[in-house]
Amino acid sequence: MKRFTDFIKRAEADRRFRFVRDVAVYYVLIMVIYVYLMWANLSTAPDFVYAQF
Repeated sequence: MKRFTDFIKRAEADRRFRFVRDVAVYYVLIMVIYVYLMWANLSTAPDFVYAQF
């Protein structure tokens, strides 16, 4: 367990690790928002707009 906590402490001290972690967190958040908007069916367009296609 001590080796694991030492690894976490070393990783948190590394600037590259923090940068990669932050990028990954933002990517996941953006993808969650994107998936929500795709599945939420939030369209307010009237039905006749869809009937034309």
